[in-house]
Amino acid sequence: MLDLIDLYLGRLPPIAQERDVKDVVFCDIETYHNLFYVAFKRRSDGKRLGYELSHRSALDREAIRRILKRYTVVTFNGMTYDMPIILLALTGADNAELKAASDRIIMGGMKWWDSERELGITIPKWLDHIDLFEPNPSVGDGLKTLNGRLHGERLQDLPYPPETILTDEQMDDVIDYCLISDLDATENLYNALKEALELRVALGERYGMDLRSKSDAQVGETIIKKRIEQLTGKKPQKNPPKPGTAFRYDVPQWMSFETEPMQRVLEVVRQTTFILRDDGKVLFPKEFEKLQIQIGGSTYKMGIGGLHSTESNRAVHSDDDTVLIDADVASQYPEIIMKLGLFPKALGKDFLKVYRSIIDERLAAKRRSKEIDTELKTAGANYAPVLKAEKLQMIVRDKGGKIQLNGVYGKLGSRFSILYAPHLLIAITLTGQLSLLMLIERAEKAGISVISGNTDGVVFKCPRHLFEGFVMKDGAATDRLAPSPLTEITDWWEAATGFKLEFAEYRSIYNRDVNYYVAIKSNGKGKRKGSIANHWHPDSPDYDPAREQMKKNPKMTIVGDAVLAFLRDGTPVEKTIRECKDVRGFLTVIKATGGATWRDGYLGKVVRYYWSTDGDSMIKVKAHPKTGNRPKVPETEGCRPLMMLPKTLPADIDYQRYIETAESILRDIGYVEKRTALMAEIYGRALQFH
Repeated sequence: MLDLIDLYLGRLPPIAQERDVKDVVFCDIETYHNLFYVAFKRRSDGKRLGYELSHRSALDREAIRRILKRYTVVTFNGMTYDMPIILLALTGADNAELKAASDRIIMGGMKWWDSERELGITIPKWLDHIDLFEPNPSVGDGLKTLNGRLHGERLQDLPYPPETILTDEQMDDVIDYCLISDLDATENLYNALKEALELRVALGERYGMDLRSKSDAQVGETIIKKRIEQLTGKKPQKNPPKPGTAFRYDVPQWMSFETEPMQRVLEVVRQTTFILRDDGKVLFPKEFEKLQIQIGGSTYKMGIGGLHSTESNRAVHSDDDTVLIDADVASQYPEIIMKLGLFPKALGKDFLKVYRSIIDERLAAKRRSKEIDTELKTAGANYAPVLKAEKLQMIVRDKGGKIQLNGVYGKLGSRFSILYAPHLLIAITLTGQLSLLMLIERAEKAGISVISGNTDGVVFKCPRHLFEGFVMKDGAATDRLAPSPLTEITDWWEAATGFKLEFAEYRSIYNRDVNYYVAIKSNGKGKRKGSIANHWHPDSPDYDPAREQMKKNPKMTIVGDAVLAFLRDGTPVEKTIRECKDVRGFLTVIKATGGATWRDGYLGKVVRYYWSTDGDSMIKVKAHPKTGNRPKVPETEGCRPLMMLPKTLPADIDYQRYIETAESILRDIGYVEKRTALMAEIYGRALQFH
């Protein structure tokens, strides 16, 4: 297998030698007043080992130390919790000392960088440790939630509260939980992050840093800082603005509008004062709450997060007279940074040199990747492997560049970062929103409707006589428009802003709202956003195992698949749902604050269920503070928990409820043309039944 490190560094095959890579062990611990347990699972063969400290067992500290030295140790939140506690245990600490340290970390919020001083431990340089807490794209969510999103085989909460004095039987329950559930969940997450971790290794090799335990934003920040230090020979120093600092958005000179209403909007934005809160975030200005921007037939709202239109319960189609064209801004935030010359004060103008070099490197990699695709068509058997290896190298450089570029934006709003510059964050988001409004205004003035707009793109409903298709290359349509009146508008906008648009044609768009829709492209492929999307199935157009699977809870994805199949191909929703043989398509994962029960059995704070013909509601553990009643967990009526994935489909799946839900979604997203026929079909089935 080609090594991403070698590829990133430009060492192309043939590469015969294998890298000296350690085997991986997954690690988790549990700490109670009378039990401390360390669990390991070896990735290569699945072997599990556990070490106990209690009244019934002495802790084999030397065995633990040997494992830590021999393997790459993978944990979840282990940098903050597991490793400091394990290292404290290796000093000879007893159960009481370990529980006290655990409480200081969990309840006291002790940071990992303070653990050596506060706990009197030394983190050894030989420790080869990867913490998955930050690299996953949903930083802040717990391991149980992530395991549920990744369809882990077993979902289980901690069997007993951490303050419990455990009996021997309860100790066995905790050990089973630690040795099985959490280790398997950690391995599940590690496998999902394999590509992200390989990319971090490749980047780390290039810059001489260990980036494996960092988030995308932290990777970007670390590399940018390192490159600036190399360029200037100086170490940047933080100089953050203080809470209460007030500032205004400096409107770019090229930003302008033709209509009086939009000129007034621009003036409101120009005169708005932004204020930093105590937590370092920007206070949402009241002036923005009042802005209802009406252009053509659509209403838009501006916010610190981005622009969005307000459509709902609506279906729009291309027809003989009009065509739907999607236009997305390519690399919007990086391009705004360079266009406006924005740089964090702590890094100075050299930041722009470094940032531009990363953009250029990424663009060069993308161009070369396309060239390789062409060359592969005629490459011989001897040269093709070299081209394929170079293709992987370009992919790594492209993705590595994307992490670095987007990581900068992610850290502009973090007061703990050297990149912290909230006024730049506002400048970027407002520039993006206002520039899109420029495009919308010009299009509407020319008789081209804009039916949807969000942070980085719009959808035109363009009269066909103003549209001439796409530029063709090698017999296939590109993402660029052929010359036409619509193209004149988009070309003007690109020239005025310096940004680039990428285009696609849609057959239909069905909206519940701007963040929940189904779009059918002209080639028949689908695109979905919101909980209707399916990021988990490889055949889904929204399949995204590297990011979205870990960011969203699955919600009966077979329903969204049935809706898509019906809108795209006319397949009856009942057929899609009843023919599904994968239980994961029927599952919903939710967080139940305070924990949930089902038929008096405790489930946990993260629960997984399906709708059953023999189901009940889940009930929250905590009673209402005033009434004393224990409320139902929302949307769980008639459910049956499935905390352990079965090998076969349950026999009691309530298919009819899934079918009715799909039909309800069709109504919610504005499917009106065939609604009468759909209801007639349902009514006809009912008559046949009777």
